[in-house]
Amino acid sequence: MRTSVFLVLAALFAASGMVGAQYTGALTLANVSISPNPVVAGGNATITFRLYNSYGMFLDNVNLQPASSYPIVNVSPAGSRVVSTLNGGLSGNYFTYTFLIPNTTPSGTYTIDFDATYLAFGASASVATSTMPVSFRVQNRPAISVVASSPQPSVLYSGHNQTIELAIENTGYGTARNVTVSVAAGQQLNVLSSVSTFFISNLTMGSVVDEPLLISAKSLGSGSLEVNTSYYSSNFGQRFSGSQSVGISVAPSAQFNYTYLGGNLGIGSSDVPVSFRITNTGTAAAQELQLSLQTAYPVTPVASTAYVGSLAAGASANVTFLVSIDSAGVSGNYPVTIYEQWKQANGAADQQFTANNNFFVTVGSQPSALTLAIEIVVVVVVLAVIAYRLLPRLAKRQAKKKQ
Repeated sequence: MRTSVFLVLAALFAASGMVGAQYTGALTLANVSISPNPVVAGGNATITFRLYNSYGMFLDNVNLQPASSYPIVNVSPAGSRVVSTLNGGLSGNYFTYTFLIPNTTPSGTYTIDFDATYLAFGASASVATSTMPVSFRVQNRPAISVVASSPQPSVLYSGHNQTIELAIENTGYGTARNVTVSVAAGQQLNVLSSVSTFFISNLTMGSVVDEPLLISAKSLGSGSLEVNTSYYSSNFGQRFSGSQSVGISVAPSAQFNYTYLGGNLGIGSSDVPVSFRITNTGTAAAQELQLSLQTAYPVTPVASTAYVGSLAAGASANVTFLVSIDSAGVSGNYPVTIYEQWKQANGAADQQFTANNNFFVTVGSQPSALTLAIEIVVVVVVLAVIAYRLLPRLAKRQAKKKQ
């Protein structure tokens, strides 16, 4: 009955604007215990405390209500507590609240406010409030995932060396420390990079780090990379490790092989044709195939480009370039490179495929004008000697026939 009267009086005083601001904050928490702290996400956090009434008189109808932002209280079974009378000083009773921390809660510090409303009686009765915060740490497990984020081009093509980007992502709810990712060749793939182990000192929740990796495909179909990961929790208290297979699709592609058909590359010669037979040894047709010849001194390209409209898988075509040989050059074998650029039906509309092949061509000595003249004279003399020896014999044969 007394409580009902007090509530009616409190409502009347509040309605008339008599709010007891001087009694706000009269309650505080004492002997606070949080177990465990930090709490691992997916487990329970238990908070125990006593109330301290700093107001000189008793408080009535103390309504204690926990409040916090998602995901702590909004998903936890926490209700209000009502204490009919709370005397001044330290309460004799302990209050215990247990909160279920969802396993998706990110690592961090969280605060629960214990809000209290109560009636304070002195010269007048007033409704007053106190807000009492309690903070604790939540620790969640990081999780490292590795995917091929952006191969160049959009898929890996058989027979070609290509750089892909490995996306190393923390998909868990805690910070990962000292992350080590080791990559090895799997099915149908080769790892060509000199660096295939990557270290990241700190990777927060949701963060991604891209690392380049040079690989090649052995054949068509599905390829894979084998990835091993090792990392620690944010406070280095836990070590995690795992392995996964990163799948990469391998698409058909054109590849080229050349047969050198030759050319009379003599010192000082100019506009000499150099011919090659190009064969598509790949598994896809090359369209709009453009070839470009690059040489080294003393060989200089004169007509260095060739064009083949289409070259099906297994088909061949002859291409010819023109070169000149510097007169100050010397005989020997010199490198030449043919660069290929083409399109494929399984590529994007504006996608250009590129590759190159390297060869050596032989540059020989070009005979001088004096040498040519001497050689001609020698040939004429030899022919004259032969004729001189043969003519008497022919004359004798003719005479015998007339007899």
